[in-house]
Amino acid sequence: MPSGERLPGPLGALESTVLDACAGREEWPAQVAAGINAGVDFVICNSALAETWLAEMEPDQLYRSHYEPMITRLAGLIRYRAPVDSRLPVSPDEALVAGIVGLVGDHVRLGRLDRLAALKPELVQLALLPYLGFAESQEWANRSAEWR
Repeated sequence: MPSGERLPGPLGALESTVLDACAGREEWPAQVAAGINAGVDFVICNSALAETWLAEMEPDQLYRSHYEPMITRLAGLIRYRAPVDSRLPVSPDEALVAGIVGLVGDHVRLGRLDRLAALKPELVQLALLPYLGFAESQEWANRSAEWR
């Protein structure tokens, strides 16, 4: 697992939540799915805290000291046990994670938390697609949608 100092503020709590969820699953795709589901649930439950924390930071400071390290660390979680030999040729994991984080952030900013919860299986499929292909990533997305 990625190591290092814990991220500050709500990002540290988010990272801990994701790591705990991943630890509860045996197979790598299940770990990714559990981490995404837990991360989205964390954001939904703590959206006011995240918005307040983000509002207090300068955009430049936010990007350099928080956003970029968060993307790198979450991408590391995906990469940790990923089946690299079967990965399809696509953009780097950081771009994939940044896209997922962007989608989640847009839903929070627009107040669409209800839609965000429904988006979890699609985010799981997006994360697994480069490694597993369409059919298997969709199977894991559907399976994770049944987890509570």
